[in-house]
Amino acid sequence: MAKFAQYYLQFKLDNVFAELEKTNRQKHFGSYFEHNDSINFSVGEGDDVKTYKHKVYHLSMNKDIIVMSIANDKILKIVQDFEKKDIKHEPPCYVIIDNRDKCRRIAIQKNKNSFNSTKMVADIITKVIGNKMETDYHIGIDLYPQFYPRDFYKAWALRQYNTAKLRFYLSEGQIPDTFHNEELDDDSIMGFAIKVNEDSIRKKYRTILELNPPENESVLLVDEDSPYIKNLVKFHAGTGAHIDIVTNDGARFTCFLDNDEESNAIITNEIDTKIIDALFENNDIPRDKAEQGVLDFVNHMKYTVDDDERKEGIA
Repeated sequence: MAKFAQYYLQFKLDNVFAELEKTNRQKHFGSYFEHNDSINFSVGEGDDVKTYKHKVYHLSMNKDIIVMSIANDKILKIVQDFEKKDIKHEPPCYVIIDNRDKCRRIAIQKNKNSFNSTKMVADIITKVIGNKMETDYHIGIDLYPQFYPRDFYKAWALRQYNTAKLRFYLSEGQIPDTFHNEELDDDSIMGFAIKVNEDSIRKKYRTILELNPPENESVLLVDEDSPYIKNLVKFHAGTGAHIDIVTNDGARFTCFLDNDEESNAIITNEIDTKIIDALFENNDIPRDKAEQGVLDFVNHMKYTVDDDERKEGIA
C-alpha cells in the first residue's frame, strides 16, 4: 500500500490582472499537465539547476483527474564484481491531482526512497507551476497540507454553525489499564463505551456512536459543559481513537486528540501501489479497474470549494 498526504491547491489572485483569467484558473493549471512535455520541472539556476523527469496520465473517465509520476535522480552506491560503483537511480513518486470543477486536492505519495518529504514535491510543483502561471496569467499558487485537527473542541467551534453530526469511534484503539482509575465527570456513558470497546476488540466488531442535533434544530452547537461529551472525548483520548465532525455539506473532519508527530498530522489516505503502477505499465490489474481505483481514491478525499466564501486575494 502507498500512503498519500493531502494538499489543498489555492490560487493567489492579488494581482490586478488576475481578474481577467480567474474563472479559467483551474483550466490553466491543468494545461501544464496536458502532456509530458507541457511543463519542465526544473528548479535552480545555472550550474545548480536540477530537472525532475515526469510522466502524466489522465483518467479516460475524467480527464481532470491526473496522475503524475515524478522522479528524483540520486547516486546509488553499489558493489558489483567486488568493485564499488556509483550508479544513477531515479526512484519515482506518484502525485494524484483532482482538478475537477471546484475540487482542488493534490495527494502526494509518502515515498522516502524518492523524496525525503511530501513537502519537497509540493515545493517543486508550487515553484515551477506557480512561476509559469504568474508569467502567463498573473495568477500564483500555493499548496497547503491538510492537517487533522488536534484539539477537538477548537475544531468543533470552527464548524459549529454547520456541524450536522459527531461520530465517536468506540471500537478503535485499546483502553490503557490506567484509564479505569481516572476520575470521570459522569459515568453515564463510560461503562457502555468500555464494554463496547472490549467486546469489539475481542470479536472484531466496529461500533460508531453518532450524535445528531436536537429535534427541530439543524446544527450541533458546541457544548463543552456536557459530561456526556466530555467523557467521550476523554475516552477517545485514552484509546487513541478519532472523532469525526460531519458538516451539513457532507465534508468530514477527523480530529486527533493525542498526536505529537507532525508528519502524522497531515491527512493521509492509502491506495494499492499496483493500481497506480497499472496506469503507467502493464501488470495483472486491467487499466479500467486501475482507473476506477484511482477515481474511488479521489472521491474519498474530495473537497469542494465555494468560491463565494474565500479570503480576499485568494481562492
